[in-house]
Amino acid sequence: MTLLTGKDETDLPGGRSRSGAAWGLNGLGIAIVAFWFVRNGVLLHHPAWVWVLGAVALAAWALREFGRTPRVLLVAGVVMIAAGSVIVVPTDSLMIVPVIVGIVLLGANLRIPVWTSAVAALAAIVVIAVSASIAHASVQFVLGTSGGLLLGVLIGFSRRQFRIAADRARAAEREQQRAELLADRSRAARDIHDVLAHSLGGLVLQLDAVEALLEAGRVDDATRRAAEARALAADGLAEARRAVHALRDDAGADAGTDAVTDAVTDVPSPAEPSRASRPATGDAPDLDALVAAHRSFGGEIVTQGDTALTALDAAHRAAVVQVVREALSNARRHAPGRPVSLSVIRDGDAVDVVVANPLSGGGHGLLGMRERFAELGSGAAVEADRSDDEFVVAMHLPVDRLAARGDRS
Repeated sequence: MTLLTGKDETDLPGGRSRSGAAWGLNGLGIAIVAFWFVRNGVLLHHPAWVWVLGAVALAAWALREFGRTPRVLLVAGVVMIAAGSVIVVPTDSLMIVPVIVGIVLLGANLRIPVWTSAVAALAAIVVIAVSASIAHASVQFVLGTSGGLLLGVLIGFSRRQFRIAADRARAAEREQQRAELLADRSRAARDIHDVLAHSLGGLVLQLDAVEALLEAGRVDDATRRAAEARALAADGLAEARRAVHALRDDAGADAGTDAVTDAVTDVPSPAEPSRASRPATGDAPDLDALVAAHRSFGGEIVTQGDTALTALDAAHRAAVVQVVREALSNARRHAPGRPVSLSVIRDGDAVDVVVANPLSGGGHGLLGMRERFAELGSGAAVEADRSDDEFVVAMHLPVDRLAARGDRS
């Protein structure tokens, strides 16, 4: 029967559905007990009160199968224990079955204290002992039925613990989903911040240059700068769209954003801008494009080492590009016109990437840089701090083993 299967979940808060096997086993148990109760009652000529209490106990058992609210289930369990325990002796222990089922029901119910089933079992044992004393039943009979009731207490407690563990697992799963959602939002926020810091900052510099060129009468140069500003704005919108899609995978929103992006990128321009002024986008991030963009904005930068980052995998390259983009944007905002150095140094099984620029004032950190590297889960680290008269952003990343083998071959 289901008191031993652990599959009966009707009495759980919220009324979760039960399997067909659980319904069938409980229905079979009720039918078997009812059959033997009627058969023995006819043969032994049970008095009317035994028939009434037996019918009440069986009806409560059936109600327990169809009941959905916690109050109905609690009442059914109490009735099964009270009515069944009184007629355990007259029915030669047959009606101990609904009593045990009721005790299991109370013990597994998370809405009532854990000791409730033990108290109910103790009360049932007292009733059975009194009835056995009146009917001159043996002590062994009382001890045997008491053992069955204690078994019901243990089964109910076991099922309670199982349900507590299941609820905790569901709560942990919900918390994990919430944490993943918050992490996705934080990641999207960082990406959008990077896009805005780079694209809008560069756009301001380009427009300032356009204004200065127009004042000097250099219309052709101003036109070229305006075309580059247009391309930079279009790329910024495209990258912002990808960052938003990382958080919302919505086909409708995708189509709408694509339409806006297409509208921007389809604006005619007198001259196609140099693509070197635009940062790398898509699945192949590249430091060289960021360096070219920084120079196109009027910045001075000196590079050293493998700026293609061939020793790193795609995820680590993307993280480096994002942090370097932020560092260059900060350098343009806080130390305009000052030279910047970018070094990529291979040191055994690690790659160090360092961006440094002279300080014009206090140092400035990189928003979310540590969180970005922590998400890699590879031991990669990044630090941003003032060192002497420079602001230095230093990254330490593990070498991609496959890329390293490819270099040696």
